[in-house]
Amino acid sequence: MSGEDTPDAVPLFLVPRAVADAIRRHGRAVREITVRRTRNHQYAIHVERGRP
Repeated sequence: MSGEDTPDAVPLFLVPRAVADAIRRHGRAVREITVRRTRNHQYAIHVERGRP
């Protein structure tokens, strides 16, 4: 079973915290984290989960 988690866009200085929160929330189930710039120095963080 897999899942995805896509929170709202965050500013650049909050990217490390958002990634750390995703890892803390999902633990070893995290398969891939993608950070993509959207607009106005905002970044979308996409977390793909696999099996724990």
